[in-house]
This record gives sequence, structure tokens and C-alpha cells, in this order.
Amino acid sequence: MKYKIAKRYLDILFSALGLMILLPLFGIVAIAIKLDSKGPVIFKQLRLGLHGREFTMYKFRTMYVGAEKDGVYELKGDKRVTKVGRVLRLTSIDELPQLVNILKGDMSIIGPRPPLTYHPWKFSEYTVPQKKRFMVLPGITGLAQVHGRKDLDWDRRIDYDIAYVEQFGFLLDLKILLLTILKVFSMKDNLNTGVTVKKERDYPYIKLMYGTNDPIIAKIAEENGVDWIWVDLEIRGKVERQGHLDTRISYHNIEDIKKIKESVHKSKIIVRINPIDMDSKEEIDKAINYGADIIMLPYFKTKKEVEEFIHCINGRVKTCLLFETPEAVKNIDKILSVPGIDYAHIGINDLHLGLKRTFMFSLVADGTVEAICNKFKEKKIPYGFGGIAGLRHGLIPAEYLLGEMYRLGSSISILSRSFCNVKGDYEKIEKIFREGIREIRNYEDKIRQKDYRFFIKNHRILKKKIAEVEESLKKGREAK
Repeated sequence: MKYKIAKRYLDILFSALGLMILLPLFGIVAIAIKLDSKGPVIFKQLRLGLHGREFTMYKFRTMYVGAEKDGVYELKGDKRVTKVGRVLRLTSIDELPQLVNILKGDMSIIGPRPPLTYHPWKFSEYTVPQKKRFMVLPGITGLAQVHGRKDLDWDRRIDYDIAYVEQFGFLLDLKILLLTILKVFSMKDNLNTGVTVKKERDYPYIKLMYGTNDPIIAKIAEENGVDWIWVDLEIRGKVERQGHLDTRISYHNIEDIKKIKESVHKSKIIVRINPIDMDSKEEIDKAINYGADIIMLPYFKTKKEVEEFIHCINGRVKTCLLFETPEAVKNIDKILSVPGIDYAHIGINDLHLGLKRTFMFSLVADGTVEAICNKFKEKKIPYGFGGIAGLRHGLIPAEYLLGEMYRLGSSISILSRSFCNVKGDYEKIEKIFREGIREIRNYEDKIRQKDYRFFIKNHRILKKKIAEVEESLKKGREAK
């Protein structure tokens, strides 16, 4: 925080000095631009700044007036760039008017480059982890600019921007400044002529998973937006581990897969098998033949077990690893090196028991879940953790968990037993799914519009609520 304040004073000092020293150069450039083509000297453009707020960024005009109507693609030999404009871009002089933006407080000398308000995406279309890049003032130059600039695709550039925010400090800024000076004088990549084609973003909701072996409930769940129907075959060792807890032990059987397959058409069927043993190949073969789309492996501990599982699947369906043992977490780097892992989920119920935590969501509060999610993220494996009840329901209401899932980049969640704890009354069950999932999706729409500060605040509130539950559980145990 101290450096953040000091940095602002340095920005004011250097931008003011820069404007005074460069004033004669600005006059020469202005005359050159006017003589070269019709139009204003300064090009103004809306950009996204701190916390996603819009501001007007200034540059010397390097293109013919109206050039942006033809798109934002900048290719070699772009005829929209003027003769003077090419020189200005080559020397990076076109960026100098941003010293005014720095003086005004819109920008800093060093920080993530401010993107357009609509390119590559609107602010609401950035993923929540990507919104972290907007936690600092944008800059004239940044970490992405000294590591490839437009040779990088947008997702990679944003990765560098996030890394800058996470490593924020004087030494990093000094390094970026020195590398920028070298690049400017070498004039490498200064023409800014890489392809900046906008990629359409598929920004799906979190995949919701619901466990049932009732074909009617499966159909209700599918019709109301549940993505995966979960048939749970795992029984071996589960009663011993979780029989004393208020958790779901499903007692499904392999024949249930057929019934669910006949009932649903859009939703995927995910089948949790038993832990790896000599009968796993037969169980997997049957599950696939009966209609499984995804097979989940529970309670594994070693890379060897995962390799055997992947070998049994042999590319016939998608795979999902359920990380729920301390040993699996300890061996996570080796395990994730195995090819053929399509999804991963953190089973916080068994894992919190193995790690001797008070409450399953203690693993969210103490950073365990975040550390594991980061491992999945590095391998680009879609992942999730835990489960949610309805909004405003459960020991930890769904809205706080959804906020944390978005903060951590999670894309999968289980609808817990408490989401729909009704049996037999299909009309009531249908109402619960219809209203409950609609509320969840509406809340997702709402939080996508938020900047990253919302998710930091949500994280603090979530930790407080988890601590309250932990304290209550401890008192309950002491009373016994």
C-alpha cells in the first residue's frame, strides 16, 4: 500500500516534468500530423481503467480520420496508417499524450494497458479472475508489453497483467521500465502491427451437477438447467468415512445409468465409480455401455491409480478426478501430468476429514482450495469444488459460495442435498428446481457485472461466516 501511494506521487512528478520537457516535441509532431493528413492532432478513445471505469485516453493521431470504422485489426501494411503515423508508432511517440492521462489520475506510467471498452470484450465478459487486472491503474507500458506485446493472444496478455497485479512492487516496475526503454530504442515491435482479432467469448454459467437415480427428478433437473446428472456408484469405504456425518450416501446401482439415459437428452450423465481396484475395468466398461458421458474417479491417492483409470477409460468418454485425499493433494503435480484428464473436482467433505479440519468449508477459508484450484488452472483443466444449496439457504448460503467460485475461476458445482431435500412430491420438486436454479442464474448474471473489489469483499464475508460455523461446531462438540 505504501508503494501504491508513492507510485502515484512519482507518476505526477514524472508526467509533469515530461510534459514540460517534451512540449517543443509535441509542437513539431502536431505540425507534422496536420501537414500529413486532415483531422485532429490528438486521437481520443474510450478505454477501461481502474475497476473497469471508462475514461478518455489520448494519443497522437496515427491513422486517417474514420479508420476505426473498418475495425480494430492492425495488420502489416495497414493503409489506414498515415506516413507520419508510421514514424510515430515506430518510435512510440504516439503514446506520449498519455502523460496527460497520468497527470489526471486515469493512468500510471507502468501498469496493464487499458483495453477498449468493447475489445477484446466488454467489461462484463471478462472472467472474474481476469478482472483482477483492473485492480491497478492502467499504464503506458506493462509486463505484457515487454513480453511480446501483440505477439501474444489476449488471454496470455491478460495472464501477464494479472501477474503484474499479484507481484506489484517497485522492483518489478523498475524492471519493466528498463525493458521498455530497451524495446523503444531497438524499435522492435513498436509498429504495433500484430493481429488483434476479437475472439467471441462463450461465457457459460457454472455447470450444475445434481445426484439422483430417479428418472423423473433427472428429467425435472434437466428441464430447469442442470448440466450434469450424477449417478453415484461409490460405496466402498464411504460408510466408514462419512457414516457419522450428515452427508449423502446414495446407494445407486449401475442399472440406474440406463434409466437416467432414457430420461434425459441434453444433460450429461456423470458416474462416480468406486476407487480403483481389480474390478474397476468391468465397472467402467458397464458404465460406459449403459450411457455414461463422464466417469469420475474418487478417493485416489497416487499417480499410478490415475494412470490405471485413464487407461481403462481409453478415450471413450470424458474423465473427472475427484481430489479428496491428502495424498492426492500432496501428489497433485505428478497426477496432473497424466494425459487425458478432462475435469477435476475438489471433494471438500472427505478432504477436510483427512486434513482434520473442523468444517468442510474450512478448506475454502484457509486457502487450501485456492491453492489446488491454481494447480488446475495452470494445466487448463476445468474444475470445481464443493456444493451449493439455494440462495439464502444452508450453513453457508449459495450466494457467498458462488462469489468465491467466480473469484477462483471454478466452473463446476454440485447442487447439494439441502438444495432439494424432498421425496416423492414431484410437483414440489419441480417448483424447487425451477425457482432455485433461476435464482442462481440471476445471481450469476448480477455478479458478472461486478468489479474485482466485490469478490474480495465477498471472500472476507465468506471467511467470517465459515469461522462462525466452526465456532458453533466446536461448542457443540464440547457440550457433548
